[in-house]
Amino acid sequence: MFENEIIVQVIGVFLIGMTLLTPQAKSRKSMLVIILMANLLSCALFFFARASAGFLGLIVTTIRSFVYWQYASRNKKPQFFVLNLFIVLQIAATIIGWEAWFSVLTFALLLNTYGQWQTNEKILRVCLLGSAVALGIYCIFTHAYTGAVNKFIQAFSATIALHRFKKSDN
Repeated sequence: MFENEIIVQVIGVFLIGMTLLTPQAKSRKSMLVIILMANLLSCALFFFARASAGFLGLIVTTIRSFVYWQYASRNKKPQFFVLNLFIVLQIAATIIGWEAWFSVLTFALLLNTYGQWQTNEKILRVCLLGSAVALGIYCIFTHAYTGAVNKFIQAFSATIALHRFKKSDN
């Protein structure tokens, strides 16, 4: 156990609430705002858990979410260059923050980089589902147990949203 475990678990509880909201949002722009706020909390969670790969990955993710939200606010899709820039930064963050073999799970953040770049909410929800499972397992290895619960709830919520919005996402 580490000295900040209580802080990590409390942050994880707040993330659970935000996670339930994300895939249920009706529009991509709304999803991006909630994701941006959740990413800020996730940065804090991984910082206090001393999970370097997750922390650095979430810093990139937070910046990416803000940039993508700015594009969405202007009803524009980020350029292909922007997508590639964040892919390279995400890979670099995982490599620089590498702690152990389980750090490979943070490469799942690349799914969200791609998903948020798309304009199709279904693709975003599928990417949220995949990354949530991988990051939930990462949270278990870093002792961020409420973070893991949060990610598994996110996966479940994304699954429900995929079913709920099946007709409107086509």
